[in-house]
Amino acid sequence: MDCSSITSSTCSLPKGEIAINIKAFIQRHPVASYFALAYVIAWGGSFAAVGPKFLRGESLQFADALLMFLPMLAGPSIAGITMTYIVDGRSGLPDLFSRMSKWRVGLRWYAAAILIPPVLFTTVLLTLTTLVSPVFSPKFFPGGILIGLLAGFLEEIGWMGYAFPKMELKYSALATAIYLGLLHTAWHVVADYLGNSGAYSQHQLWNHANTS
Repeated sequence: MDCSSITSSTCSLPKGEIAINIKAFIQRHPVASYFALAYVIAWGGSFAAVGPKFLRGESLQFADALLMFLPMLAGPSIAGITMTYIVDGRSGLPDLFSRMSKWRVGLRWYAAAILIPPVLFTTVLLTLTTLVSPVFSPKFFPGGILIGLLAGFLEEIGWMGYAFPKMELKYSALATAIYLGLLHTAWHVVADYLGNSGAYSQHQLWNHANTS
């Protein structure tokens, strides 16, 4: 077929050229492409894991949350590694992984980063327990330490290893931190809603949509 005689929209491109065009698009939009891939993997995997059970109106259990945990971890890490390979080439991968072992600040700052969140969480929970309800009483979950370490280690391959440096090329460090924080928060929406659906009046949004 002679593509010069027809419009490009009706001419099928060779697979190799399609791949080149996709790569070129990703290289022009490295940040947007990263977030798109991270969201698709995390949200798609989470819904694949527990979506059928959720749609049947069944309450999700702790084992279901663990199933969602896997694609949530995979999203940022796979997207970060994939985008690094496409945008920066194979030589970009050693640099990506080497940054994970660099100590950029003093030990006291790492200690603050590790200790401040649990202290704040415990303080808030104790306050809510006293002022609102004993249901907020803090509980120690040893497995949560492992989950937190895995999440922090694997997720940050994408968030801080790939996305932050790329965004910082365009924005200030403060603006980048704010934008990344907002996008990171939005990334949790699907898993958090599915995981806590039992607390929302037995899937009230889904049931409302089906009865409207």
